[in-house]
Amino acid sequence: MSREALRVSPQRIDPLSWYTRPLVPISFGALALVVALSTIAATWNLGDRGWLDVVAIGLIAFACLLIQVWTRPLRPEFGLRQALVPLGLALAGLVLSTFSAMGSDMLVQHWWAPVGVGFIIATLGPFSSVRQVLCYGITLSVATSVCAYYAFAGPDEVWPPVSLAFIAGSAVVVATVATATFCFVVVSSTQKLLIGAGTVPPASEAASEEAARRVERRTLARLGNRVAPFLEGIAAAGEVTAADRALAGQLARQLRSDLVSQANRTWLDSIALFGRIYVVDPDNRADRMNSAQRTALRALLMGVIDNPAAAIGSLFIELRGEDDGSTAVALSLDFSLPEGRRAMMLAPYYLTLQTTVESLSWDPSRDLLRFQVPARGDDQD
Repeated sequence: MSREALRVSPQRIDPLSWYTRPLVPISFGALALVVALSTIAATWNLGDRGWLDVVAIGLIAFACLLIQVWTRPLRPEFGLRQALVPLGLALAGLVLSTFSAMGSDMLVQHWWAPVGVGFIIATLGPFSSVRQVLCYGITLSVATSVCAYYAFAGPDEVWPPVSLAFIAGSAVVVATVATATFCFVVVSSTQKLLIGAGTVPPASEAASEEAARRVERRTLARLGNRVAPFLEGIAAAGEVTAADRALAGQLARQLRSDLVSQANRTWLDSIALFGRIYVVDPDNRADRMNSAQRTALRALLMGVIDNPAAAIGSLFIELRGEDDGSTAVALSLDFSLPEGRRAMMLAPYYLTLQTTVESLSWDPSRDLLRFQVPARGDDQD
């Protein structure tokens, strides 16, 4: 068992996949509402405090809604601090449902609260590591068993106390084991994909420099194609006329303008010469990227442009300076592809780019990739 697979969440290792979509938390919340409200309606006449159950399921549904909001695109990464609020709401709902069950005629096997708590663990699964899921699950399992003892234990109860705790806690335990298994399988499988033959390796720095040199040679050849016929004409005529001098001056100005443009062109502008990539970089901030950032971004751009599925469409990339010296980058994809195919096309490059930049996020509704390039320090190339 890989230790790394226990420390990384599915959302972090593969943020473009379907299981991290925003509708997953709210779907679990809707399922919790259906299960809980059906059970509450069926057992309403067995107790005097059914309204507490209604408030309790409201808290659990609100916890799922919070997770859905906090895991939307362009939000900070969902971590332990954010998880404490939904977990607290789940515990509050569990306690309220416990008070509702006290003194009622309801049997423990008809209690909805353990199922609702299990849905909270499942909702947190795609955004939590295996270790975090186990921690959440153990805490909630113990809390559920204790609450079941206080809610149902009594002289008239058909189940002994240990059985009560087992019946109530088993639903949370099953949810914990299933969610932890899901997280481990997703993370470990993605790790194998990234290091195996299925992953498209990023272009090496040597390959990237060779691509830049090809662009430069093509530019110089274009400049030479203007000058060579002029010089050949003078050599054939054997004399320099006034018209030749005027044309020579014009060619000199054109060459100087092209050479200045070539000198001011960033590596990103050179990549754009391959076509279908439009760059807005008025301050030449692309040259402030280090070699790892350039390699990762270049691999993403060329990987998308060279993909046969993206034969029609274009990329638009804009770089703007921030007050702290960092560079904000926005990359827009204009391709008529299904969302799943776009995600599969981007995923390997996305994960590589994630290791070199900050605040990387993907907005699928606008096909917009955003990230931050920190200000260059002494530790960068």
